[in-house]
Amino acid sequence: MAVAVFWSDQAKRTFANNVQYLQAEWSEKELSKFILRSEYVLLNIEQSPDLYSKSNKSKNIRKVVINKQITLYYRYYPAKKMVVLLSFWNNYQDSKKLKY
Repeated sequence: MAVAVFWSDQAKRTFANNVQYLQAEWSEKELSKFILRSEYVLLNIEQSPDLYSKSNKSKNIRKVVINKQITLYYRYYPAKKMVVLLSFWNNYQDSKKLKY
């Protein structure tokens, strides 16, 4: 069952911020790995949105580790067959700021 995947403004911003950081601080290889892994995860979400585990703070939000530094949070709406990407969270940030 394929679902529609939409990017929130925050997801767009946090993804771009992570890409910028990788471009500035890491190699092209690491940037490429991050982008390819993100694409792979998004394809999995599109095909099986309930594949990944539920967030600790909200049962309606799911999370998937892109790499050890970044976790993607998304909300799945089964009735609408829709997923909204919420944030590409940098795991080194203060977890108290995480609202998911």
